[in-house]
Amino acid sequence: MRFIIFSLVLLGGCAQVVPQEDALTEVQTELQAVRAGLAVSSSELASLKAQENAGQSAMSERLEALQTSIGDLAADIEQQRKLQQACQRPAAATPQCESSEPTIIVAGDDNKMLLGEVEHVWIDPPGAHVIARMDTGASSSSLDASNITPFERDGDDWVRFEISSDDEATTVERPVVKFVRVFQQADREGSRRPVVELRLRIGDVQDTFEFTLADRSHLEHGMILGRNFLTDMALVDVSQQFVQPAFTPEEQQ
Repeated sequence: MRFIIFSLVLLGGCAQVVPQEDALTEVQTELQAVRAGLAVSSSELASLKAQENAGQSAMSERLEALQTSIGDLAADIEQQRKLQQACQRPAAATPQCESSEPTIIVAGDDNKMLLGEVEHVWIDPPGAHVIARMDTGASSSSLDASNITPFERDGDDWVRFEISSDDEATTVERPVVKFVRVFQQADREGSRRPVVELRLRIGDVQDTFEFTLADRSHLEHGMILGRNFLTDMALVDVSQQFVQPAFTPEEQQ
């Protein structure tokens, strides 16, 4: 009798284990399905994020192109206005109106220095020649510099940088006049660039001007002379190059 009762209890326990194992298997199957669904959702989310970034990049490119076009249009309008004013003067004072050369008037005085699209410029420091491009659309002047390192001297902001001329790099240290933030497509937050003063010599002009330091090694010319130099000082004839003779230090003696 005891054997019969023991057998019945044992069989009852086995009957309970089998359903529990089935339930566990079912839960594991559902868990695997959920994990698979999460993996698919993560992949779809990454794809949507990539599409969003691509769309924002394309929008930034279009915005930058539009801003450039607006700047060029404003410069063209200003050029036409000044040419029209020049043409309204007496004939003896307006030989430029009879010329077909694409001359840009930066100063209203015809006695000002004439510059071509590019010129040899002497800068000190470091005391070397740099080929500069005249850019009437740029408000400030820019100089190619590498290894730009800001530091402090006697509590003031200074910067150490290298200028390349004639395949030779020269280290220069100058006090910082100010910092400016420049925004570009690849740098939406903008980069903080130092502005320094350097003595410039071109033609009959020798004076100190401000330059924004930037890596321009990927560009053709190491210096840009903008309106902070050109205005009220020069006429720019983009059809010519190297109008002014290159300055040599011997000329100072």
